[in-house]
Amino acid sequence: MAASELTKPSAPITSQRSDDAPQTSPEEWLQDMNLMHHYSTVVSQSPLLVRDGIAHIWREFVPREALKFNFLLHAMLALSALHLADQHTTDPDTVARYLRLCDRHQSIAIAALRDALTAQFTPENSGAFFALAATTSVSSMARSTILAKLQQPTPFISVDEIAEALTLTKGMREVVGMTAAHTPISVMFTSYRMDAMQERYVQLPTEILTRFAALRDLCEQQCGSTSSPDAMTTPSSASSSDPSNITDTLTPCLVAVTELQDIYLNLRHFMGLSRVETGTIWRWAACLPLDFARLITARHPVALVIVAHFAATTVALRKAWYVQDWGQYALEGIERELEDGMAGWLAWPRECLKGEMAVLLNVSGSGEYDSES
Repeated sequence: MAASELTKPSAPITSQRSDDAPQTSPEEWLQDMNLMHHYSTVVSQSPLLVRDGIAHIWREFVPREALKFNFLLHAMLALSALHLADQHTTDPDTVARYLRLCDRHQSIAIAALRDALTAQFTPENSGAFFALAATTSVSSMARSTILAKLQQPTPFISVDEIAEALTLTKGMREVVGMTAAHTPISVMFTSYRMDAMQERYVQLPTEILTRFAALRDLCEQQCGSTSSPDAMTTPSSASSSDPSNITDTLTPCLVAVTELQDIYLNLRHFMGLSRVETGTIWRWAACLPLDFARLITARHPVALVIVAHFAATTVALRKAWYVQDWGQYALEGIERELEDGMAGWLAWPRECLKGEMAVLLNVSGSGEYDSES
């Protein structure tokens, strides 16, 4: 099977609930048992870039809850199928088979995640919804990374796939916000940023501060705004998800830059402690305004440049199989969408990624790229 066939968008996600899932054949049942075995013996034991104190959640709590809640079981099986696909990227036919299994389960899981946004949370189900949100977010990262590896001659992640990963992670925050008071595993999303006392002693290198000043200047020059002064905290009044309805492109871009600078600051701190976790970086997606995700989908050049600077930070997660080389592939996908006049803005994040973000620790980097490139 050609790699190009594998990169076609999966079938549209329906609103099918897990309780209404079609009956499985004996062959599918055996496949699912294999996926469950692989999750229990391999996936849950692999590095998920989490603290030792919460690794047991993926190994014990998630499987136990999945036996009680069908939607979480489907999310687990989808993630397991992706891990198997990742292990066979030199065999496109095998990858295609596991991706089909993934998509069958992931469609049910994502439908349940959408339902979760209007669900009644209780101490009994909140942990399962919490784990569902985390698992579908990780699966989105993994799927796009696997597909990118099959691209020839240059692997890349499409802008649509980037937007999907960021949107699903943002959806995870919505679930987290609604379940935090109930879930027994809220510890999964703690300690991803410094406390106020630590922030007093951590500063970004001059090169980084200069770069973020340049990004803000870019926003001011290239984005339009018809918003009120308090728009920084007010949702867009756009009547639909159509990006053309976004009359204020400045506000969401400035918010994205501000939140990304906070990610850089916290990443500097946790890199120094060798304690970088997935949430340290990917929580940026959870903080983005919805309009910014729409701007990404619309290929707004400033939004893509900002995402490129986020992509560079993900090199700090290179040990995690589900996001390995995600940043490099994302930069390739973004470059395909930017006009020549804006493509120069990718040079700096490329250098940061190549240097594994050493610039954050002030080990290298002398600001050789000026604010116009």
